[in-house]
Amino acid sequence: MKANPSYLLDSLSNNDVTFYIPPYQRNYEWSMDNCRVLLADVVKVASANSAKRNTEHFFGSIVYVVEEVGFGIPAKYVLTDGQQRITTTMLLLMALRDCIDDTNYKAEIQRRYLENDRADNSVEYKIKLKQVETDWEAYKLLVLGRDVPEGSKNSSVFQNYTFFKKALESVGDSERKSLLEKGLMKFSIIAIQLEPDRNPWENPQEIFESMNSLGKPLSLADLVRNYLLMGKNTSQQSVLYNDYWLALENQLPGKLSEFIRDWMQADQHRSFKVAREANYKELYGAFKEIARERNAEVLFQSFVEFAHPYSVVCGLQESGVKEIDKLISDLNVIGIAPAYSYIAQLLLRWDAGRLSSPDLAAVLTGIRTYLLRRRVLGITQAENKFYPVLGKRLGELADSEDKTATLFAQLSSQEYALRLPNDDEMISRLRTLNFYNLGRSRNYPRLLLCMAEEHLTKSRPSWDDPVLQLEHIMPQKLNEAWRTMLGNDAERVHQEFVNNVGNITLIRHNQELGNKAFSEKIAVYASRSGLQVAQNMILDRKTWDEEAILRRQDFIIDMIVSRLLEVPSSFRRASNWSKDERDAGVFDQRATLNPLIGETIEFIENASITAEVISDTKVQFEGGEWALGPLTKMLKQRGGAHVSRSSNFHGASYWSWDGVKLVDLEI
Repeated sequence: MKANPSYLLDSLSNNDVTFYIPPYQRNYEWSMDNCRVLLADVVKVASANSAKRNTEHFFGSIVYVVEEVGFGIPAKYVLTDGQQRITTTMLLLMALRDCIDDTNYKAEIQRRYLENDRADNSVEYKIKLKQVETDWEAYKLLVLGRDVPEGSKNSSVFQNYTFFKKALESVGDSERKSLLEKGLMKFSIIAIQLEPDRNPWENPQEIFESMNSLGKPLSLADLVRNYLLMGKNTSQQSVLYNDYWLALENQLPGKLSEFIRDWMQADQHRSFKVAREANYKELYGAFKEIARERNAEVLFQSFVEFAHPYSVVCGLQESGVKEIDKLISDLNVIGIAPAYSYIAQLLLRWDAGRLSSPDLAAVLTGIRTYLLRRRVLGITQAENKFYPVLGKRLGELADSEDKTATLFAQLSSQEYALRLPNDDEMISRLRTLNFYNLGRSRNYPRLLLCMAEEHLTKSRPSWDDPVLQLEHIMPQKLNEAWRTMLGNDAERVHQEFVNNVGNITLIRHNQELGNKAFSEKIAVYASRSGLQVAQNMILDRKTWDEEAILRRQDFIIDMIVSRLLEVPSSFRRASNWSKDERDAGVFDQRATLNPLIGETIEFIENASITAEVISDTKVQFEGGEWALGPLTKMLKQRGGAHVSRSSNFHGASYWSWDGVKLVDLEI
């Protein structure tokens, strides 16, 4: 390692050198705020030196490896650290060149700092700083003084050049020259040349990672790209970068770190932490273990192969098959980031012709059904870890005769937290659910009602239709006309049913109907604004009351459970989760309550006290939801028994169904 103190512009004026930013470096990312700070530092140093206060500014270290490229061509200084600072300095020099009026001075900046006199007409060596490919076009045109096309004007390279140019236009030529001669020329650096051939410990990869441990951290994608490219010569790096990495950046803009993590999950069939800044280094360590004995080009090929199905799953590209694209869109509305790796593997098999389009559609429909059933019950637990493991069983799924039955068998062979809710759970939950507020931004009721419309008419409303809206038939705020229609029990009916599935519909309308009269609402529903789902079980009513809501509730629930989210018959009433063999013979309240959903159970000490089973963990009692243990404790206290605050009750021992104590039921 050679370390030499120097001045930044002295290094840039060396005609025997082309600074080369290797492909493993991140794109140019300095913000205008960074540029504003740099310009302020230049102004500060120039002002001090103009006032005869000899001042310098230390601009940090520049770390590079020298790569000889042949007689008559400037040596390549391959930058390990300093890319962002040198690029920004060059942009400031271009802005000075373009603002200064003195023609000779302009030419001197161009000759001394921006171009190499020694190089031939090859632009790559003619320009003193060769950028990474994604920044090269805009940078090259700016150096050569040519117009930058509109498509490149959003780049940080052009934006920061423009910032400097506007700032310099407000000062005179003498001040501009002073910024160069008394400002930038006084920026000192430490130039550090690595010699990995002579000293193996001067590993550019390790030094690069160490130097980037401070400041803005490298993303997982940055770290993986660097790991795979470092150690190659610049020619090999350029081939791998241009042939593979650029394709990934183009297909998956802004998603490469998430992609790498999901590729790891698909490759290893196990879960890894979500790719976020706090986890990048941990994930990178895991990636190095995966990649340790594998060829870099083969890994890049694997990335590119996985990228197309992954981009389809993310909604960045279309598959080209309408039914599959619609299902993937539905899955993204639900939120399937935890399943990206699994579904991308399905699409990869489909791309390779190992899964037909109808079979793929059947599997995606099954996954949509599984997820929506769980979302209706408010269940998301353990899914992050589940899908990568499920990927191990793709061969079994692909080889099966009945893809739907096999998929649901796989989905039902997991732990309780990953269970497939059965029909009884769904019906019970949908009857009591605040359907209007289900999911983030009410995406689940919109999706389910769009699916219902498609079931009724074979035509799906466009999800992003700006006039598509959820509508309360009985309004959220009652006026006197609605109170009169609902009768003496209006407040109870409103409180209990305003967000019920039977009272929510979907219409195309560009304004709220609010608490308009029912007769006015059904006139809108019957018009072109109305969808079929806003007409069935509604237009045939003269009044909209509790009876009407319950009738439509049963109609919609039956459609959701038996048609839209249908499961094979063997799963409709079953406890769809795996029972741990270690728990054989041990009472499992969930397995006991699950078949009783919708049934009434009795409190053994007082048979007049009853509760309705609404899930495999909860019952409904006096309008509230209870677990059996706390409900039993409350009833004991209500009956006058002395119960300490720390007492716990095994609820199934105090309740019966059909005359049999729950703990004694044979399920």
